[in-house]
Formats: sequence, C-alpha cells, structure tokens
Amino acid sequence: MGGSRERAGISLPRVRRGDALRPDDTAAQQGSAGVLHSTAGARAPAWLAGSYLWGVVLLVLLYWGVAKLGYAFGFSGPIAAIVWLPVGVGVAFLTIGGLSFWPGAFVGDLLANQYSSLPVGGAIGQSLGNLAEVVLIAFLMRSIIRRRSPLTTLSGVLGMVAAICTGTALSALVGPLTLAATGPLSFGEFPHVSWTWWLGDTCGALLVLPLALAWSPLAEMRRRLSRRSVIEAVAIVAVVAVLSWVAARGILPAYVIFPILALAAIRFGSRGATTAVFVSIAFVVWGETDRHGHFTVHAFSQSVSETQLFVVVAAVSSLCWTALVAEREEAEQGLRVSNARAFTAAEAERRRMERDLHDGAQQRLLALAIRLGLQQDEATTPALEQFLVETEEQLNEAIDELRNLSHGIHPSVLSELGLANAVRTLAVRSTIPVKLVELPTRMVDPDTQAAAYFIVTEALANAQKHSHASTIRVRVASRLAGLHVVVEDDGVGGASVSAGSGLRGIRERVDAFGGMFAVESPRGIGTRVTAVIPTRAV
Repeated sequence: MGGSRERAGISLPRVRRGDALRPDDTAAQQGSAGVLHSTAGARAPAWLAGSYLWGVVLLVLLYWGVAKLGYAFGFSGPIAAIVWLPVGVGVAFLTIGGLSFWPGAFVGDLLANQYSSLPVGGAIGQSLGNLAEVVLIAFLMRSIIRRRSPLTTLSGVLGMVAAICTGTALSALVGPLTLAATGPLSFGEFPHVSWTWWLGDTCGALLVLPLALAWSPLAEMRRRLSRRSVIEAVAIVAVVAVLSWVAARGILPAYVIFPILALAAIRFGSRGATTAVFVSIAFVVWGETDRHGHFTVHAFSQSVSETQLFVVVAAVSSLCWTALVAEREEAEQGLRVSNARAFTAAEAERRRMERDLHDGAQQRLLALAIRLGLQQDEATTPALEQFLVETEEQLNEAIDELRNLSHGIHPSVLSELGLANAVRTLAVRSTIPVKLVELPTRMVDPDTQAAAYFIVTEALANAQKHSHASTIRVRVASRLAGLHVVVEDDGVGGASVSAGSGLRGIRERVDAFGGMFAVESPRGIGTRVTAVIPTRAV
C-alpha cells in the first residue's frame, strides 16, 4: 500500500459519476435464481440515481457500521479478522452502484480503524490496501457481470472466486507489510497474519457479495414462490440455524450442515443458497468467538483457520451447487424451446400438406368423379356402363380416404368450428356418454388448439376402447397458465403411459409445448388424464 495507489499495486480506473449496472440489459436466464443485469453502459440504480454524495455517505455508513458490528461481536480485531464483512459490503456496493463511489469505502475504512491500537501511518496504509482490494475486486466483477450473472454458471462462480481471491491477496500483502513497517506487527508474525488476513477478507467477500447480487433490486426472479414454497424456505433456514448452532457448540461436526445447504441451493437458487450460508456462518463464527473470546492479533489459532476454511468451503460449495442447477435449468429450457419450435414447424407443415391435399389432389379426383358420372349416360354397352359405375365408386372411396387423411394431418373442424365446438363434435360421436364440464371461451393460438384437440381425441379413444366406463367427463378450460385439459372416466382404471400407447403420444405432445401431463388410474376407480398446455401469443 505504502500510502499511494501506485505503490498499492493497482491504479484506480477512471469512471463516470453514476457508473453502474444498467437495469435494461439482462444477463442470461437462471431458474429459481436471480438474474443480474449487465453493467454495459453507465446508469446508477434508482436508489442511487438521486445524488452521488448520498451514495458515498451511504457507503461510508454501511462500511463503518458493519466494521463496528464485527468489533462488537468479537470476530474482528484491529489487525485482521475471522470474517471481515466490510470488504464484502464495499465490493457489493461498487459492483452494483458503480466504481465512482470508491471514496465511501476509503472514508468508511478510515473511520473504522482502531487508532488506539494502531499508529496513524499504519492505519492509513491499511485503509489504502483495503481500498485497493475493494476497487480491484469490483472492477473484475463488473467485467464478469458485463457478460452475464456470475451466479448462474459454474464458470461465473469460479471467476467471481478468482476475482475475490486476487483482490484479497493484494490487501493481505499490503496491509501486514505496512503494519510491520510502522511497528504494531513484527516481521516474524507477517506470514501468519497475512494468511489469516487473506482468509478473513475472502470470507467476508464470499458471504456478502453473492448475497447482495442475489437480492439486488437489479436481479430478476423468474418465478414467484408459492405459499408452500415460502414455508419450505423458512423451514430450511430454521434447520440450517439449528444445525449450525449445534455445530458451533461442538456437539456435532460442522459438515452436517452441508446437505441442508445443498438443498437450499437446489430448491431456491442463489437467494436460498446465499441466505442459508449467511445464517450458517453467523452461528459458526459466533461459536468460535464464544469459545475463544474477542479476536485479537494474539488470538490466531488453528481453530480460527479451520473456521475460515469452513466459511470458504461452505460458501463456494453452495454457489457451485446453485450454478450447476441454473445451468441445468437453462439447458432444459433451451431443449423445451427447441422442441416447441420443432413442433410448431411440424404443425405448420401438416397444415400445408392438408391445404395441398384439399386444394390439389382432392379437387382433381372430385373433378374426375364428376366426369365419370357424366360418361355413364353415354356408355355404349352394359359392360362399359358397369365399369364406369364401379370406377366411380372406387374413386369416391379414394376421395373419402384422402379427406380423412387430410383431416388427420390437421383437423379442419378446428378452423371451421373452433376448439369448443370441435370438442362437442367429439362428444356426440363417442360411444360412451360424455359430459362436457367446461369448454374454453377465448381464442388461443392454432398450435395449442390442435394439441388440446388431439389430447381429447386420444383420451376419449382410450376410454372407449379400454375403460368399460359408463360416463366420461371432459373439461377444457382457459387459464392464465394455458389450456387445462381434463378427461376422466369411471371405468376399470389401470391405464399407464407405456411405450407405444396413445397416452405416451399425448405426453410427448404436451412435453413439446413445455407443459404438464399426468395420468391417475387406480384400478377399479377410473382414469383421470390431466394436461396443461401453455398458450402462445395469437
């Protein structure tokens, strides 16, 4: 550090006031994880856009307040800490708000120094090292986020960890060297202090930065949690807290927490993972300080290093689990989109073939049948007349088969009558009485209509062939999530989605739309086929 930015090993980048994340550039999508917007361009978030000075003051208060909290609870000392949370606060603020707010981190660090234990020169040098650390990490993070959110891919998580380790290593070298040069620290203590310093700052950044990115207003949540999911999330956090408290008391080993942390990451993405890790680490660090008292330069022990390594492993592991789940969800989403596009293309081709058959071959055959009918009156012999009659009959049969084929390719009844009336037609033709519980009242896109029609057709056909039912109930309802199709009977049950069955074809059709399909068929009770088909813009 040595009192200047050049001697600290980096130069502060020139930035514009309000250089911040843009709320109009989204990163790649992440399942139940938040998606952070791009940093390309420069515009401050709404909560910082009013005043640059207000942003600096806010960072000073946050940085200073978190530092004082560490001193009060004993996990931070004048030199190094078990977990130095201010570095995470500073990095998160500069990453989200903009590098131009760096004076807030510097002033906050100066105010947080314990001058009763440190000489002024050493304290200022330490603050300059901490400033260089925060700015370097934030600069690297903004470069990563410019491409996509670091919480949604494994490479992003590893890049974030590398950025944090690089910046904290700079502070862990400059800070202890400055303090050794000014007197509070001997050069013999430098290696141990530097190691603890580096781990403490790394722990602080790994705890606060991902938590801030996940819960930032600039992070979009792709889905809202249901009431049941909220209860589940609260239960997971409570279990994490209890297990962490038990581990902190030394009753159980700390690794018993990892399965629950993994569950939080898998079920609730980056927000669940970062929150659960923060709660867990709070209890573990509290247990460490409760056993050994307030952290001081003379309190470096093996248990401190073990606690710090536990923090690092728990945080990085949870972030990796989250990223892997997000990557899998993104891959599944891409596959669903690809399947939907292929299905749409196939449906369009089917409609084209139906039009070509109707307007081309079918019309030619009809014209030929009419000509044969006219030629019957001009037949010169009974044999020729009989030949013309038989040929006309066979031609009419071919026309009927061609008409049925074209209707099977894409049911024209949908275009002529609409989905509701098409389902009524199916009900009238059924050999088992069909009760229409509900039919759609609004128009949906042709592909969704066709999918719903074929689902009802196949489900009715299966029920008539195998169920021995006395009645069938059909519901086709328009909902916000899409078309809900339910076909249930009171037959013998025992239906299954096996290879080659009609129900398997229904499931594949629904899967192509990214919908939901289920079959409930207990023996002796009946069968219930349920499908939810997402609608598309008409």
